[in-house]
Amino acid sequence: MSETLTASGLTFGYDEKERPVFANLSLSIDRGRAVLLMGPSGCGKSSLALCLAGLYPEYAGRLSGAVAVGDERADLRDLSPPERVKRVGLLFQNPDDQFCMGRVDHEIMFALENVNYRGDIRSRTREALALCGVPELETASLATLSAGQKQKAALAAALAPEPSFLIADEPLANVDPESGRPLAARLKFLVEERGLGLLIVDHNPGPWRDVAHRVLLMDENGRLTADIPMTEMERHRELFDGLGISTGAAFVPRRPPAPLRPGGPTLTIENLSVRRGRKETLNLSLSLPFGTLTALTGPNGGGKTTFLWALAGLLKTGGRLDTGGRLVGLVFQDPACQFLTTNVLDEIALSLKADRKNDSRAALETQALALLDEFGLADKIHLSPYQLSQGQRRRLAVLTILAGGREILLLDEPTYAQDERSTRFVMELLAERTRRGATVVMATHDPPLADAYAHRVIRLENGRVASDKNTVANP
Repeated sequence: MSETLTASGLTFGYDEKERPVFANLSLSIDRGRAVLLMGPSGCGKSSLALCLAGLYPEYAGRLSGAVAVGDERADLRDLSPPERVKRVGLLFQNPDDQFCMGRVDHEIMFALENVNYRGDIRSRTREALALCGVPELETASLATLSAGQKQKAALAAALAPEPSFLIADEPLANVDPESGRPLAARLKFLVEERGLGLLIVDHNPGPWRDVAHRVLLMDENGRLTADIPMTEMERHRELFDGLGISTGAAFVPRRPPAPLRPGGPTLTIENLSVRRGRKETLNLSLSLPFGTLTALTGPNGGGKTTFLWALAGLLKTGGRLDTGGRLVGLVFQDPACQFLTTNVLDEIALSLKADRKNDSRAALETQALALLDEFGLADKIHLSPYQLSQGQRRRLAVLTILAGGREILLLDEPTYAQDERSTRFVMELLAERTRRGATVVMATHDPPLADAYAHRVIRLENGRVASDKNTVANP
């Protein structure tokens, strides 16, 4: 009998008074095999990942059914935390949620110490970092890393104890494509050569076509509705379309971006610089016409987030920045950093109030409800923003900026953790705002998406412009 990770009849919910996130769910993953789990944003994929890794229900929610691992079918809830981590590792969707230490090597060594690793801890730390393609981050402060670099450091920490199974929740969401391909190849090596059992949660099957053997589809009610060989995905396109998730096809906008109109007013950036200590991490000069959508691409650590923060006035900068008196709004890469209230309805009402100071509370709530319904969040109004899935949090964060009447919209990975349907919705909404005169600057690791929706695509490397191309012609 091969070693497996098996879930049998799982029913999980956060509150016994509410409908379970999923009910009577069963699946199995063999060692030496990789499985891709896909489904709409908010359907319960991340909750399932936390159950399979043994964190739920120990830290949240109520779970019935069993999760067993190994030839002896040991129940995860009967294992001590060190034993559990050696059996099943977990890469969180948001890497900041799993960090305990301040430095990369300390984080990995902390993970090894907690499983009583018997070998050379320093040597194993370096092996894990090399495996994830980031040996240069060994002594780096986690606080100084880009989101993609954090993702790789977190993966190194999860792999260092050499678990039999790894649950990876959106492992490439914050990683640039150039780094993502070798990272996927390394995971494939661990599956095929080291016998790792791998469950990948992702909205994009593209990087996993040569890695995963099966794809499981979860519907909006948390039910597993299909188990398809990876090689037969295209034959079942109607199942993916029905769930609003992608088979990996390129994004095609409903309407192409309007042509650029030269000579109009611009967002002017002259020698905009940011320094960290003695090192200059950003120095840019750009002229971005108002009423356009600009996409920022490039490798992790290239300066995309730093540039957005500088435009938003959150960093001390040199040079000149002229916004033409227009109001600026920023959606953070981690939207949890910007929420201000304890429930979803209040979050939008507060944003609306900034633009509609004379409206009554009842009027603000009516407008907020209409917007939340448009964004597919009307059934979440009484929840805390922190109870939403990562994809739902991101939609809420985008909505707070749109509701606030900002004319320059800065968005850091606005489609991260979004299914295809939600991605299209957000991008079409941003495109429509540019047609009405708003200026959008967004960072993304999705080049096809950038080419489909942006007027300009600017690639940043080492805090400088590496390339700058118009994707639409002048009229």
